[in-house]
Amino acid sequence: MPTDPAYLRPYMSSWLSTRIGSAELRPGAVFSCQATVLYADLRGFTRLTALFTTLPDGARHLHTALNHCYAVLVETVANHGGDVSAIAGDALTAWWPNRSDVSVARQCAAALLAAVDALPPLDTPAGPFRFYLRIGVGVGTVHAILAGLPDYGVHLTLLGPALLAAAAAERAAGVGQVVVADESAPAAEQTHFQAGEPGPPLQNDDFLPRALAERLRRQAPIAEYRTCVPVFAGFTLPAQPRDLHLLVSQVQAAAQRWGGWLNEIEVGNKGAVLVLLFGGPLARGADAVRAVGCCLELRESGLITRAGITQGLLYLGTVGGAERRVYTAQGDEMNLAAHLMQRAAEGEILVSGRVRHEVQGHYRTSEPILLATKGHCEGVPVARVLGAAAFPTP
Repeated sequence: MPTDPAYLRPYMSSWLSTRIGSAELRPGAVFSCQATVLYADLRGFTRLTALFTTLPDGARHLHTALNHCYAVLVETVANHGGDVSAIAGDALTAWWPNRSDVSVARQCAAALLAAVDALPPLDTPAGPFRFYLRIGVGVGTVHAILAGLPDYGVHLTLLGPALLAAAAAERAAGVGQVVVADESAPAAEQTHFQAGEPGPPLQNDDFLPRALAERLRRQAPIAEYRTCVPVFAGFTLPAQPRDLHLLVSQVQAAAQRWGGWLNEIEVGNKGAVLVLLFGGPLARGADAVRAVGCCLELRESGLITRAGITQGLLYLGTVGGAERRVYTAQGDEMNLAAHLMQRAAEGEILVSGRVRHEVQGHYRTSEPILLATKGHCEGVPVARVLGAAAFPTP
């Protein structure tokens, strides 16, 4: 059985890889420094997903196209000395820790735009399609937090003014543009380290769920298509960066009890978002029921503020290149879940028509209405979760 950690290294940022086994690398640790952050968003991602859903093997084509594009983006960032901290759906976050240098980010951004422009157009049922980028750059304080429990996968999560500024700058950018956030804010202290929990230092496989790390060790295939229930849940960023670890740990424990898992923590143009999956990579049955029950518990515990839940066929597997990749889910239902979360009011849990059908008898919902969302101009049936019809347990 292969045990070489090289199988696991691409699933971590280079910043993490150089620190594996060091005494400071423990759950809950916070590394604060002045840094440069680049936030890039692939435009047209939702439209591309919708186009490929009309093909029998559309998910495979979509996956191939995205992997090729992200491999180019990752390589370009590395060539400019940056570190890709996160790949989440249609967004990529890169940073230059301990380096406040707008010029390097501008150069990297220009190279990213050129690299994407050089990609050949994709053949789709609606004709040729091209990727486009919008990029935001921010400079300032960044907190790199090791949030979560090793049994469920620790997440390297960036917070702080520089990240928020980069995400806001990206939202202000037009297609093919780079916007640099205002640099007039005074610099905080240069570096600071807050120790994590006691225990052994984190290793490569602590940053992935145990089942996934084991499959990688065995070189077992991890790319598959299956019916899955994705959840996008908004949450409030803690006032103290260290407290994110406690929040994420509680969310992971709850998701595990309900038969799901926390796949991503996104802090970017959608705000602060937790992405949970039910039904993948392991299916336990009644996944929609489990997802709704989990979200109700998380909402009542004050861990999330709103959520969107859908159900459908998704690609589950790797996205990225040989040097940097993530395990993720892709497909139209992911986009729809994200849009439902964004449309939900404070405290609301919105579900698609499929989810509403699956949870009848377990949870009360409102009558569905047709909601026009991005990529679904004709409207999709959406309902609000009102509460439990009985008292379901995980």
